[in-house]
Amino acid sequence: MARISPTDCVLLHANGFDGTNFPWNSTTALALTSQGCSIGATLSCPERPLLPTILFVECHGVDFINEPPRIIRAVEDTILFSVLIGPRPVVSPCKYEYFIYRVGDVPTLQLLPPPLDNFIDEDAGLLLHGDSEFMVASLVSTRKFDFYELHRFDSRTGVWSQVVVRLVEPQMSFPFRITRNSSRLGYHLTSAVITIGGEGGRMGWVDLWRGILICDVLDSEPELRGVPLPLPMDLLTCNNGRGAEIGGYANPIRGIAVVGQCLRFVHLEAIISTASRTTLPTYSSDSDEETETFPDRVMSDWVIHTWSNSKMTASWEDWIVDCKARASHATIPRKVMAKMLNSGLLSPEGANPVRALGNLWVSHPAPGTDDGVVYLLARLKFEDPRAFIIALDTRENTLLGSANFATEKKRGAGIMYFPSNISKYIDPEDRSFPISKGVEDNYEESSLNEGTESVEFPTEKIIYSGLKCCW
Repeated sequence: MARISPTDCVLLHANGFDGTNFPWNSTTALALTSQGCSIGATLSCPERPLLPTILFVECHGVDFINEPPRIIRAVEDTILFSVLIGPRPVVSPCKYEYFIYRVGDVPTLQLLPPPLDNFIDEDAGLLLHGDSEFMVASLVSTRKFDFYELHRFDSRTGVWSQVVVRLVEPQMSFPFRITRNSSRLGYHLTSAVITIGGEGGRMGWVDLWRGILICDVLDSEPELRGVPLPLPMDLLTCNNGRGAEIGGYANPIRGIAVVGQCLRFVHLEAIISTASRTTLPTYSSDSDEETETFPDRVMSDWVIHTWSNSKMTASWEDWIVDCKARASHATIPRKVMAKMLNSGLLSPEGANPVRALGNLWVSHPAPGTDDGVVYLLARLKFEDPRAFIIALDTRENTLLGSANFATEKKRGAGIMYFPSNISKYIDPEDRSFPISKGVEDNYEESSLNEGTESVEFPTEKIIYSGLKCCW
């Protein structure tokens, strides 16, 4: 069975402060905004897995309540994040400022020059190269199908540059008939950016529905080539062959990561049913005839599908099926079960209503750096403001643990969480809530150290696009 190691994998997200309660430690770095205000960044990294590793940002006068700092990408010991400062009419109309935070032996925080026009966070990726250099690269679509603009900031030059790149090798045609409901698969909309590395500085702009545009961004004349992704067959074949309506971003049900020069891909098959729910009208009435009955969506079960790809060519055949893990068949160890019952994630035997693992509203699957581990956001019900993290060993179909991860402060406020190995660059003495000696291999033993679980952080609103439903 896979094991979650606090030095191998942590879950990153961000929070901001306006001059109060900012935690200072040896990871703290300072810089100035474009307006000359001091800004600080620091990391709080608990040793106990599943608790969030938080990037704290402090800047006086910045509204972090309504617009918290956002982690865009994290690679090794480096984080690219953005902060809403306000418009800079003289330099750039962009309201966001972008910073590079590096832990390293001596933590540093660097303000980037304003990006070029049409810069979107979802299109930006981060590459480390050389001894201590980095590049921020953004791929911007144009009106021509096979041409894109590549915007690059290279730390060696300190400036942004722009070059037109051509898609010289598109991905192969779909091996399945695409229905009208799934026409979204016909165009590329970047929802994630991955760093593959290598001499050419290979990066991939991922449309989680469709495929990946791969580019060696360090080349003087870069080109693009396409790599397809496994098709969501559960969505393409339901509704008597008409398929589910697919649209927007696929992040709530699909995820990707690069682990050891190999692509790891995960797809969440969510099976939804409906149940009748009766409620009284909002106005005052003593008449039973004025009650209303309407359907309430219920998660009946969910399945995790995983694939791997080490070749990364234009062929669909490169994808190797790894495993399929169904929630209703998952093994839950005794200590994990006890914790989930205590937190209310699961209901005890004989309870009404019954809440089993397959009834949790899960979303945003993320392959971890751990072997075969997939992380998911879990809620008790649809759009519940309180979110948990659960870790599933997909190869053994065994639940490894859960943690109360965040509570939504403002509906619709977004946050990015994803697995990272940045903790290995942090001195163990600077980690918060250290676990007790002798229980490092069994983090369920150290529940007394879950200090960050009561902290409220915003979480991304769940928008399920194209779910398989059972009526």
